[in-house]
Amino acid sequence: MAEEQPGRELPQRVRGEARTGPPAPAPSSSPMLSEELRQRMRAAVIAERSGAPPKQDEDPGGEASSPEPVRPVRARTARREPPARSAALVRSEAPVRSEPPAVSEPPAVPKAAARPTRAANAGPIAEDEITEWLETTAKPPSSVKPPSAVKPLSGAAPPSPLKPPAGPSAAGSPRPAGRSRARRMTRFAAVVLIIGVLAVAGVTYFGRSPAGSPTSAAAARQAAEARAAAASWVAQHVSRDVRVSCDPVMCAALRARGFPPGELLALGSGSEVPVSSAVVVETPAVLSLFGSSLATAWAPAVLASFGSGPFLVTVRVIDRNGATAYQTKLSADLADRKTAGAALLNDQQISVPPLASGQLTAGAVDSRLLEALVFVAGHQPIGIVQFGNPGPGASAGVPLRYVDLAERDRARRLSAAAYVKSLRTYLSTADVSFRPASMTTVVLPDGQHVLRVEVTAPSPLGVFGTPSAPSGAPQES
Repeated sequence: MAEEQPGRELPQRVRGEARTGPPAPAPSSSPMLSEELRQRMRAAVIAERSGAPPKQDEDPGGEASSPEPVRPVRARTARREPPARSAALVRSEAPVRSEPPAVSEPPAVPKAAARPTRAANAGPIAEDEITEWLETTAKPPSSVKPPSAVKPLSGAAPPSPLKPPAGPSAAGSPRPAGRSRARRMTRFAAVVLIIGVLAVAGVTYFGRSPAGSPTSAAAARQAAEARAAAASWVAQHVSRDVRVSCDPVMCAALRARGFPPGELLALGSGSEVPVSSAVVVETPAVLSLFGSSLATAWAPAVLASFGSGPFLVTVRVIDRNGATAYQTKLSADLADRKTAGAALLNDQQISVPPLASGQLTAGAVDSRLLEALVFVAGHQPIGIVQFGNPGPGASAGVPLRYVDLAERDRARRLSAAAYVKSLRTYLSTADVSFRPASMTTVVLPDGQHVLRVEVTAPSPLGVFGTPSAPSGAPQES
C-alpha cells in the first residue's frame, strides 16, 4: 500500500462499491458509550420489556458486527448523540450519516400481562433510562411480577398453571372454603357447649342455698305461713267432736288455737294410718310418713288446702273403711240431698234465686243446712241468697256447708234488726244434729248484708237415710 501523506485527501468511497480494507475505528474523544452499543442496549431494553429476544445489528454488507465490551454505565443527563457512521464506509470529508437500524415491532402481549413498551422510532434511549432498567432488574425477588404476568419467549412452551399441593396447604396459601367453614362451626359448637356446661354448673351450685341464706329464710317463712293458715282453719271450721290426726308441730299449733287436746292424734315415725280419725292434716312431715297412699287409699276428699309445692298443707277426710267405702257412702248421700233439695223448692216460705235453686236440685248442699232451713221456714219466711263452701281448694264432691240469708223480712212484719234476731233465735234452738256452728253478718261484694249460717266439717253422710256419724267416728249399732 502506498503511504499516505498528510497533505493528501483520502479517496472517497462510492456507495455500493466493495470494501477494500478494514474499517477504521471511530475516534473516541470521551469515555462515553458508542452509538452502536447504545443501539444494542436500546434494542435489549425494548426486547426485555416486550418479552422478545434482542436482535443483533447487521451492517449493510450483511455481516454481524462483533460485540464490543460493555463499559460501566453511569447515570448521566440524557442527551441525543448523532448516529455513528457505518463501519463499512470509508472515511471521507463529507460524512454520510447512517440510518438507525430498523427495529421490528414487539410481539403482541396480552392485556393482563402487558408492560409499557417503547416505540421503535422514539429515538435513542437516554442513559438514565438504561440505568433505571438495570436497577429494576436488580430488585429483590419480592418486587418481581409473578410468572403468570410474563409472556414466554417465542418457541418456548408456556409454563403450566400452578396447582395447590395435594397435601396440607402450605403456610400462607388459602385454605379451602368448606374446610374453613367446618372448622369455624366446630369451634363455635365447642364454645356453646362449654358455656352451657358452665351455666348448668352455676345454676346447680348457686341453687343450693346454705342455711341462713335469704332463699332458705323465704322457704321457712312460706312453710310457716301455710302451717299457720291450716291450723287456724281447722280450729274454726272442723267439728270439735271428731278426732284430728297431725304431726307434732301442727298438733301444738291446734292446741294453741283452742282445739281440744283430747281430740288430737300426733303422728310419728312409728305411727300407722290413722283410721280412727275423721280428719287428717297432711303436712310435708305426714306425707313423708305415708306417701301418696294416704290420699289414694284412705283420705280422697279434700276439705281445704293451703300453700303450694313443697309447702302444701291439705286437710282431708279420712274413712276407716278406706277410699272405696267413702265414695260409696258419698254417692248415696248425694242422692238423698237431691231429693231433699227439690222438696225445699216447693216450700212457699222459702225464696230461692236461680243460682241457689240449681245448687239445691244438684244435691250440692249439706243435709244439715237443708234441715235447718225447713225448721226456720216453719216459723217465719226466709230468703236464700246463695250457698257456698268455706274451704279453699275443696274437692268438687264435698257438700256446701254455708248459706247466706237475706236480713230483710219478706212479710214486712219485722224490722231488719228484729228479723235477724228472730233468725238467730230459731237457729240456736234447733236440734243439735243440724244446729249451725256459727251465724255471722257478712257484706257481699255487691254491698248486700246477709246472715251467713254455717255448719262444721266434715259433713255426715246418710242423714236422710241410714243415720251415720261423721266419717271416721265410731258408728252406733
